[in-house]
Amino acid sequence: MSTSIVWDKNMPRYKIIGNKIQLMDTRFDHYSDEALSFFSKLESLAGSPPPIALTDTQELTEWRNRQWKEFSEAIENCRHKIQAINYSISLIESEIKNPPIPRFKLLMDLEEKEFFDDIVLFEFESFLFQILSFMDVFVHLLKLFYPVLNSKDKYRIGFKGRGVEGRGVAGKGTSDALRGAGEVELADYIDDEVEKWIQVIYDLRNEIVHHSRVRNLQMFLIGKNGLNAPKFSDNGMDLLEYCKNTYENLKIFLNNIDNDFLFSKADSFYEIK
Repeated sequence: MSTSIVWDKNMPRYKIIGNKIQLMDTRFDHYSDEALSFFSKLESLAGSPPPIALTDTQELTEWRNRQWKEFSEAIENCRHKIQAINYSISLIESEIKNPPIPRFKLLMDLEEKEFFDDIVLFEFESFLFQILSFMDVFVHLLKLFYPVLNSKDKYRIGFKGRGVEGRGVAGKGTSDALRGAGEVELADYIDDEVEKWIQVIYDLRNEIVHHSRVRNLQMFLIGKNGLNAPKFSDNGMDLLEYCKNTYENLKIFLNNIDNDFLFSKADSFYEIK
């Protein structure tokens, strides 16, 4: 896939990717190309069906073309979601580094006052939704390599959460289906990652859905020592650091699944199961 970037002072910034023109936002230039790097090796291994042989049946050829189309769409959808995640992080970062704090003297006691910035709140909510949305979209890619995930019950497979002892557990339906088909190693890896970082995203997202906002998120605090950036009041973690750490966990998660579970199946990807 060829990519070219065009700069013209009289036009918006944009880049050409294949046969598509994509507008660029200068607020997240440093994130804009990273999504394209995801799945590049997997794409090189399974990105096109093998040449048609004289012995190939029409059924096999049509099946391979459908498989290729679904694979291409799944890769593109995953990259789109990754770009959306990066966009939310970049807006949060930009807003925190340049907060709209009034420059004039505030007529209040500055021992400690909380300054709400709705952009940070909205973009953090978007970040949470986009992470979980990506995880569900990613399952559409996984199921091409693990047909057991191709369930008619769209609410069972994915990372929407499945009840376990009265609590929704993210990815439980997916890992259970894999384990039932003997894919224990991948199922265990998904469960470990859910416990490590994915479940927190799921719980925070549900809190927003049912309670309007993240209750333990402390916004900008203005005090005698200056301005403190948003953080989680229960553990003192910086909000932007949390978003970036979560994104790093996502990258590790994808790379490990690629390297340990998908590459080995690429050779037989176009064989009818």
